[in-house]
Amino acid sequence: MKNNVLKYSFILAFAFLAAGCIQETFPESSTQTLAQVSKSEEALKAQANALPVQMMRSGALLGSGNRHYDFGLPALHTATDFMLEDIACQGEPGYNWFGNWATNEYQGSEYVYAQSFWVGYYKWIKSCNDIISVVDPDTATDEMLRYLGLAYAYRAYFYLDLARLYEPVSNNGVYTDVSKVMGLTVPIVDETIDFEQAKNNPRAPHEKMYAFIFSDLEKAAEYLANVKSGYTTPTIWGVYGLFARAYMADGNYKEAARYAKKVIDESGRIPLNQEQWEDPVNGFNNGSANNAWIWGLTVSSENFNNLLAFPAHMSGEAQWGYMTLTKLGINKELYNFINDKDFRKHSWLDPDFMSYYNYKLAGSAEDQDAFLNGSTALSLTPAVAYQAIKFRPAHGECNDYNVGNASDYCLMRIEEMHFLYAEALARDNDLAGAIKALNTVMKTRYTDQSYDCTGRSASVKGFLDELFLQKRIEFWGEGILIFDYKRYGNKGIHRGYEGTNHAQVERLNTADSFNSDGTPSPVWNIVVTRSEFQNNLGITDVSNNPDPSGKIKLWK
Repeated sequence: MKNNVLKYSFILAFAFLAAGCIQETFPESSTQTLAQVSKSEEALKAQANALPVQMMRSGALLGSGNRHYDFGLPALHTATDFMLEDIACQGEPGYNWFGNWATNEYQGSEYVYAQSFWVGYYKWIKSCNDIISVVDPDTATDEMLRYLGLAYAYRAYFYLDLARLYEPVSNNGVYTDVSKVMGLTVPIVDETIDFEQAKNNPRAPHEKMYAFIFSDLEKAAEYLANVKSGYTTPTIWGVYGLFARAYMADGNYKEAARYAKKVIDESGRIPLNQEQWEDPVNGFNNGSANNAWIWGLTVSSENFNNLLAFPAHMSGEAQWGYMTLTKLGINKELYNFINDKDFRKHSWLDPDFMSYYNYKLAGSAEDQDAFLNGSTALSLTPAVAYQAIKFRPAHGECNDYNVGNASDYCLMRIEEMHFLYAEALARDNDLAGAIKALNTVMKTRYTDQSYDCTGRSASVKGFLDELFLQKRIEFWGEGILIFDYKRYGNKGIHRGYEGTNHAQVERLNTADSFNSDGTPSPVWNIVVTRSEFQNNLGITDVSNNPDPSGKIKLWK
């Protein structure tokens, strides 16, 4: 069982990874000079191709195989989902490596959990800076410009995530006082910063950060204008999708709607259908098996071990993973809200256990029996009601982790653009247009196309609450929902209630009831790691987000 208290030492070995002390050295583990690399398409290609590999590698965050949540960007996204309310640990919480984010424990600046976000994102930003710093747009070949565009797109992606994670949402002083740090994001470290500047680099205010992000996106759009196919690296549609996300976060709803609509109308991407959603071989693990994914990551067997991979934690049918112990599922309150005609409901086992729907399960008949009924030979306990089967092991392989863990990970799919478009219209007071837009995508989720939100949308607030609920169902476990929770500003969590299926230690409430307004959780305002402001004079305890640890009391 994992050790829940993972406090790290303050040693200078971490300092070079901190944002305030990143030194530009390029390329790592290479004898090539900057001049050589700047003239070499092959060297730039290697660097550009290495970046998404870094984002999915075991040990990518802290360089340690001892912490089994250390499997790159998917791990960080998963951690944010455990800060919310809809992933329920129904088994043994001691085996949930994301439990500290769920219980709101050890989230202060001196703990490794805060370090994971900071080190991971800034390490990848450095790789982007390394590419940007050596490409001269005036002399570069078209292929070099494409690599430059990729670097700008990745960097915009990372900073947009960071800005939204670290910029505080107010909880009105109920749990922590964020009044002194409102509007602050993270330090900007670009390809021009030198060591002295990095040592005194404060958190950028919202306006400065978003100007920087939009500048990167404009360059990415210029250099990737003709890159319109594929999903394993950014295309122009991925860039436009980032524009939509960024404008929504910045409160420019007209531009958010415009960019989301461009992706919808021009990309050729279409929402997943029922067969693709429920596919026991390719379901949510293979971007090439559908035309919905805009951007995703791939992983090879060389870049993970049996437990440091997304399927090992989130695939219910993987016989080697932690899901055999944690039995992760959907919050019962949300499940009960889902209409029986909505095929997304098939992502979780029904409470009457298989009587509701003839589920398509991965693996052989023996694998399926072991999953549902347990297996003494395999040390598997039976599946439980509400347990998730949304994320299938790669190739439907339930036994061999070398095959089953080699799963693609989705960063953006077309359904998000439909939801962003509908939300942006509503926030721009086009309620009729918003209702039409939400109905358009939601009808694809109902087996008889009968969905209609009109009756629940008498006001903009009523519509937004309905959209928010549908988005929780749509993107369960995909790591993007925390940004909606923070952007709405009046959403809390509700895990403690009569009949709850959440583990006792995770029954925290900041809202009084299901789907009611509530108080944002303090853990959503991620804390800057102490190793950063020990080496960056621009950040102090005063300008850091307050420690949220233990501020929410357990429901009894």
